Amino acid sequence: MKKEKQTEEVEEKYSFLQKLLYLFIIPLLFTLVIVLGYLTYEGKNIFEVAQSFLPANEKVTTTEEKKEEKEVSSSQPKDSQKSSQEIILLERQVSEKEREITKLIANLEEANSRIVDLEKQQQEIKSSTKELAKLYEGMSTKKAAQIMMELDEDMALLILNELSTSKTSSILGQLEPQQAARFTELLADNE
Repeated sequence: MKKEKQTEEVEEKYSFLQKLLYLFIIPLLFTLVIVLGYLTYEGKNIFEVAQSFLPANEKVTTTEEKKEEKEVSSSQPKDSQKSSQEIILLERQVSEKEREITKLIANLEEANSRIVDLEKQQQEIKSSTKELAKLYEGMSTKKAAQIMMELDEDMALLILNELSTSKTSSILGQLEPQQAARFTELLADNE
């Protein structure tokens, strides 16, 4: 009996508004927060969901707005088609330029390999002309001059460049004056 009196006293302490607040409003707000949180978590736009619960006259204004948006968006596909065509055109140009670059790189690598080969040939020629110059150093000046007259001008010039100054001057002295003058000019140009 005592317990019944205590519970009645406790129930009497709460007013009608307090009971309404504790029993209905707070649980309703809690439920609303949970539902909004869940909808947000699911990725749904809460405002669109809320508009679905609005009366029909509210929807009329939104459909009018949607019509305006459609008119604006109908002009956008044309722009988007143009921009997508431009993108495709630019992608083609980029691929063409990439092909040109790869061709140029291949040409450059080929030219570099030719340069390396020519440098090797030049080194071989230089080493062979040094050996020939040693042979000419050992020859008599008269014989060396006779052979020089028979050689190709470029080869004779290479050999003369490798000879010592005294041997070169002796050989030039044995040559005809016109040939000696020509070799002298070429030797001067090489230096």
